[in-house]
Amino acid sequence: MREALLMNLKGFSPAQLQETIDEGIASKEETILVGLGVLFEQYYNSLDSVSKQQFLQNLSSLL
Repeated sequence: MREALLMNLKGFSPAQLQETIDEGIASKEETILVGLGVLFEQYYNSLDSVSKQQFLQNLSSLL
């Protein structure tokens, strides 16, 4: 499923990604959350340790 999602999004522009994410959030469908989770995982894994800590601090402040 991860691979399929990433292949479907490959080559998307930032505007297309934003539209996809915004539509997914607006739909409130739980299946969309899985796809957003894959994007979250990819982003999180791409961060260096300093950026990861900053990201986690920002995320923590939202909770």
